[in-house]
Amino acid sequence: MSNNTKALRDGIVLTTILAMVFTVWPALDLWVSGLFYSNTHGFWLGKVDVIQNLRKAIWSLILLTLFFSLAALIFSKIVRTTTPRLDKVWEVIVLTYLLGPALLVNAILKEHWGRARPSTITEFGGTRDFTPALIPSDQCATNCSFVSGEGAGSTALLIAILLIVRNMAPGRYTRHMTIAAFIIAGMGLSFRVLMGRHFLSDTILAALFVTLIALTILQLKRYRNIRLY
Repeated sequence: MSNNTKALRDGIVLTTILAMVFTVWPALDLWVSGLFYSNTHGFWLGKVDVIQNLRKAIWSLILLTLFFSLAALIFSKIVRTTTPRLDKVWEVIVLTYLLGPALLVNAILKEHWGRARPSTITEFGGTRDFTPALIPSDQCATNCSFVSGEGAGSTALLIAILLIVRNMAPGRYTRHMTIAAFIIAGMGLSFRVLMGRHFLSDTILAALFVTLIALTILQLKRYRNIRLY
């Protein structure tokens, strides 16, 4: 069994366990969000310029990575190959972005699940009702809380960087790039919680869903020689 297959198996188990945790103890979401909420100032960290600027920078990096990978893929198909392995890496990255953040997260879940965002529920000064993560609701009409779009994008960014650095010849800065990728993805996920835009479950499950999609793609015969884990 390959490392990618083992990671997929473990990811499915972890996702199932965490889904059960957030279903049995939905108040966990309220407790975590409450750590960043003030009765006087609301989710005040969302108003800090440094955090807002970092969030925008991460989102720009998410899009830049997608466009770069798409351009590299087109270049490898039309002009000339980069390397046989990297040609497939670009395919996996683009597929992960399209099937994860674009299709599953933004087109399906966020548009149809109906979960209200933390900043809009009665517990945090809003008018909407809180609902557990895994239960569809009618508290939001569009662009809803479950799951986090930027969390999914941050995870896709992390996966893209890992795919690139782990399928090229080891370089001097490989380890540094890997660490930086995890830090950036971690910030992208956590910012949405501390700003009151998403619950903890929204971000964690978004990250897991996108990771499972990437690992599933890597089970295809064409991509079995691509290393992620």
